[in-house]
Amino acid sequence: MDDFDKRIKEFNDTVLSDEQEEVPGDATEEFAAPVDIYQQRADSRFEESKRVRPNGSSAVVNAAVKAAISGDGVPGAGLAAAHKKAKDDIELLKSKGDVTRAEMARQQYMDEKFIPAIEVVIRYASPDELLNSREALKALDEMAISAGSAKGYTAAYVKSAYGNLLGQNLNGDYDRSDDAVTDAVRRIKMLSEADSIRAAIGVAKQIKKKIDAGENIASEDDYELIGRVVSFGD
Repeated sequence: MDDFDKRIKEFNDTVLSDEQEEVPGDATEEFAAPVDIYQQRADSRFEESKRVRPNGSSAVVNAAVKAAISGDGVPGAGLAAAHKKAKDDIELLKSKGDVTRAEMARQQYMDEKFIPAIEVVIRYASPDELLNSREALKALDEMAISAGSAKGYTAAYVKSAYGNLLGQNLNGDYDRSDDAVTDAVRRIKMLSEADSIRAAIGVAKQIKKKIDAGENIASEDDYELIGRVVSFGD
């Protein structure tokens, strides 16, 4: 255990409660599961263990989404303009009772405008990073035109279209931290060395929340350290 961990542990032992809940019943009791279900779960865990998923997402994701929606300064070129036109066309056709053509207009917008916009974002980043960014998913969902609720439409499309590529780290840069995370980790270590453990935990909780929301991206080592510090404050 290095000095950093020792300082955190000492704080946890002396200030925070170390009470543990007792597990009721006989701890030695075993439950037999059907072999096929056990094997399926084992295979699933093995396959998942081979995947490499990012902790959060890079700033380029939200930047790419904003550019795709706005048209990056080109009037009428963005998804927002196409969305408005499609909505107007659909409403006009519905008002005339032409439900079939209204549905065709909706589908044409989704196929020719909405889906290509998602593809552009993924080319700039990765499907995993897009799935991790709550802000990006929400912004794109607002541009979807669905027969029902559009909430979750973008994530569902990405999982369906890129299922086999998720967790593959195709661009090879998941194991990195952005500047905000790097700075937070530096502050956590400095605060720990100064025995300001509560402040270190506060910094860790704040940056972890942003990482988990997809606002920042962290390397595996940095994310593990941050999570460790957060756990001492729980």
